[in-house]
Amino acid sequence: MSKKKTSSRVISSSIHKDFAVFSKSMINDYHLTKEQVNTFKHVAGKREKVSSSKIVNETGKPQYHKDTVHLLVKDTSNPEAIITTANSDAVYLSNQTISLSDEALLYLVHLAGHPKNVFLYILYYLLNEETLEFRTDSMVKHNYEEFCKATGYKASSSAMREAIKKLVEMRLIINVSTNRYMMNPIVLGFKNNVIRKRAFTLYVNKLTEKDKDIKEYLLPQINLIKK
Repeated sequence: MSKKKTSSRVISSSIHKDFAVFSKSMINDYHLTKEQVNTFKHVAGKREKVSSSKIVNETGKPQYHKDTVHLLVKDTSNPEAIITTANSDAVYLSNQTISLSDEALLYLVHLAGHPKNVFLYILYYLLNEETLEFRTDSMVKHNYEEFCKATGYKASSSAMREAIKKLVEMRLIINVSTNRYMMNPIVLGFKNNVIRKRAFTLYVNKLTEKDKDIKEYLLPQINLIKK
């Protein structure tokens, strides 16, 4: 008796496809930024500065890498059955290696809506794990709106700005310059104590530079979190 041949298809959905398109654009474009380069040349016996700009990768490394995974497929003769196959397809995986600390839960259980989404968005897409910094310029805000569209979450043009304000209130992040913020390392996990110590030193130095109380801005403030 011959075995019944089943047909199968890759499980997908329109929202998954939209999100995949968004992620690929972030992979290719987000960390590319303009950097000013100054060179000098001699003109009519005088040394003159010549300024130009070039496109560079802000983090110095790709934020994503490709991997292959087994495809999830569905037996069309049995709609409830989902199986894996030997076939594989390329997927993008984040190169962000930071995990969350226990203290992060103190903050996250009080986060909702856009503040929560923006916090996770920062961790996944924006954070430079070596400097703990990320930017929030107009392109970032536009990309967040596109992210919300791709995930089916409603967002106004001010959503990210208001969320950033809330994260600052909760001492999750601090402003370090125009459209640039720094993540509080108390909520992050690190691969080893050397990296952890370096991160805390960077943050404490920045707090000192900004004349902010270290204990107040480093440790969770429950009264602020519960507001």
